[in-house]
Amino acid sequence: MSVIGIIELFLTGALAGLAAGFMGVGGGAVLTPLCLMVYPAVGIASDNLIKVIFGTNMFLITAFSLSASLKHHSNRKIDWSSVAVMGPLAIVGSVFGGWLASHTDPSTLIKSFAVLLAISSVLIVLKGSTKPAGKDEGAKPLLPMRLLPLVGFIGGAFGSFLGIGGGTIMIPIMILAFAFPVDRIAGTTSSIFIFIGLFGMLSYMWYGRGMTDLPGWSTGYVWWSGAIPVALGGVPMAQVGAWINSKTHARLLQRLFGLILLVIALKILFF
Repeated sequence: MSVIGIIELFLTGALAGLAAGFMGVGGGAVLTPLCLMVYPAVGIASDNLIKVIFGTNMFLITAFSLSASLKHHSNRKIDWSSVAVMGPLAIVGSVFGGWLASHTDPSTLIKSFAVLLAISSVLIVLKGSTKPAGKDEGAKPLLPMRLLPLVGFIGGAFGSFLGIGGGTIMIPIMILAFAFPVDRIAGTTSSIFIFIGLFGMLSYMWYGRGMTDLPGWSTGYVWWSGAIPVALGGVPMAQVGAWINSKTHARLLQRLFGLILLVIALKILFF
């Protein structure tokens, strides 16, 4: 790989890490569209390109989320009780999602990813809670909190299936259905994505074993030669994103979540 290619991967990681820390979406929602452009530019041409991106994203999401979580924890922005109840089912969902992706046509994966982003963003922008800071300001959940663990499974399954960590599906549900405090969403979801990313990565490694049309130095669908420079760019920027998150008003955060996701979805679907 050329020096220019390594720099491109490093900058890709920096942007995705910033998004991971700021928005709490794991970074995959930004990584995937960027990698669809950058990976072919650095010489990766494969029928399994999208699966390589998703599998590698799972490793990167683990690294970014761990970095972001450390900063969010120091800012006291993580609801650890919610992490405890959502985490176990998130692991189950991530393993299931990795299996499902390995048996799905690549073009279907790309379109599913974009549609999910579009739906999530529209829900947040147009139908967001009038009390975006959640329970502390009197907003009432639409669903009982005992159903919150299911959000972990849904996020894990979609996150692993589409290589995005799960924030694009978990954040709208947590805001709209459970009136979750928006100023704690990024920290809480980042902590859950550590589990989703780790077990999703292991799934992509397992189900991609024996495949021949893969880039060099890969374990299954996880491409280490690309993952390392992306991680080096993204891990420190995830902490920067978490710091920016702590300085931003909750209502503005809600709108930014949705608008950024919508732009990414439209880019994939129509450009």
